[in-house]
Amino acid sequence: MKKIIALLTAAAMLLSFAACGKTETPDTTQAPDPTTTEAVTQNADVQTTDIQQTQAQQTDVQQSDTPETEPQHTQQTQQTQPPKTQTTVERETSTVTHTTPSTTVTSTDPSKWTKAQIIEHYKSAASKSKSVKSQKKMVLGEFVVNDGDGLLAAFVEMVLPLFKSTLEENSTEFDGITGGYEKLVPSDVKTAKAYKSGNYTVIEMTMYEQVDGIHGNENEGTVGHAISVVGDISVVQEKLPMFYIDFENSDLTIRYANPVLKVKINNTTGKIEKGTWSYDVMVNLKNLYIKNLRLPIELTVRSGHGSVAFNVTVGGGF
Repeated sequence: MKKIIALLTAAAMLLSFAACGKTETPDTTQAPDPTTTEAVTQNADVQTTDIQQTQAQQTDVQQSDTPETEPQHTQQTQQTQPPKTQTTVERETSTVTHTTPSTTVTSTDPSKWTKAQIIEHYKSAASKSKSVKSQKKMVLGEFVVNDGDGLLAAFVEMVLPLFKSTLEENSTEFDGITGGYEKLVPSDVKTAKAYKSGNYTVIEMTMYEQVDGIHGNENEGTVGHAISVVGDISVVQEKLPMFYIDFENSDLTIRYANPVLKVKINNTTGKIEKGTWSYDVMVNLKNLYIKNLRLPIELTVRSGHGSVAFNVTVGGGF
């Protein structure tokens, strides 16, 4: 019975990867650019200084002992105040021009685009491609329990072909482009390049790796923004209601390695016609306690690790 419990748990963990398909993501408000915020703060400081100087001059006028000179001071204040206001506007315009990064595509040659411009072009194409068909596929690389020692490990090794076929047969199709691409930002992307290919623009991006624990979010993180990830692994409990699985006190990590995407965008329609999004899921597990709620059986999976190759394709891949 212990073997069956471990097998079902392992199978459920692997099948949970099948849940990481395309889901709708709520509209989000983009966080303010730190450089723009700094520029506005600096300009506010300049304007505050000008106001303080003007107030100081007005105070001098009020405290003057000679009433006849008051009009002269007032006139000087009125004459000097406009240049100060003009100087403030000029400094503000100059600061914003130099500190705000441009995401507007100004060149028809994609190879000259910045990372930010490439990302914006990709996001625009993805948003226009909500009617395309995407295909998701997973392939099990390995799954080892208790370092491969003992009868339980041998049993898991024996049923690996069943695990593999289950994942491969669970390939699904969905509409639109994978990932929370609306949230994709330059800090998510390690490398990005774009180039022309006939009437198409090709974009290739490599994202920074992402590591999640038990409670991940499907469309969050460097990889979640670009491709989508597994999400909350604790949903495995729902698949096995006859068991209590203590995920909270276990040590479980999921690493998304080698995340890349490559798409081919039609320059006429602006839509993605071909594309591939992929990464390797690396799972590591320690000290997972499992208890049967109907029978007096319990066990602890001392250690386990596995890998799954994950990819999404559009138009047969690219």
